[in-house]
Amino acid sequence: MWIDESDTTQLAQRLRVGPRELLEHIGGPWHVVDRTSEREREQPGTLFVGRAGPSVAILVSDARSPEIRVGVAVGEWEGPASLLWSLVTPTGTLATPERGSASEETDDLLARLRDLVDEAAQSKSGSLVVCRYCGALVAPEYALEDELCQACGTAVFGIVY
Repeated sequence: MWIDESDTTQLAQRLRVGPRELLEHIGGPWHVVDRTSEREREQPGTLFVGRAGPSVAILVSDARSPEIRVGVAVGEWEGPASLLWSLVTPTGTLATPERGSASEETDDLLARLRDLVDEAAQSKSGSLVVCRYCGALVAPEYALEDELCQACGTAVFGIVY
């Protein structure tokens, strides 16, 4: 479940970049999500999921100089209303620049992050669904069948979750 739109701003702050800069480089929006496995929850940090679908996961550690792990986002339904996420098929790990670092270090971080996010998005792109009713690009976690998103399932067919 999405917490709110300020999650993109939170990701930007954790990476020590501006929200607009972040969105220009890697797209969005980004949302804080709950993680699936106990092993994943033991790793201190915040998991953000975003990009088309959503298809990309970014785990930012709680360290003083946070480490960033990027990979494919995969959701698992736990009961009818809880979607929990995992970062699978990691595309890479980065370190955030120290506070007060030169802008070149931030530019380098954003360029490398863009490459990792693009790679993760490309990995999941084959499993995304385009809803035949609203045209939205939907992750398989939110698709009811090959061409139907959950929102249209409710609006068109009256399916209640």
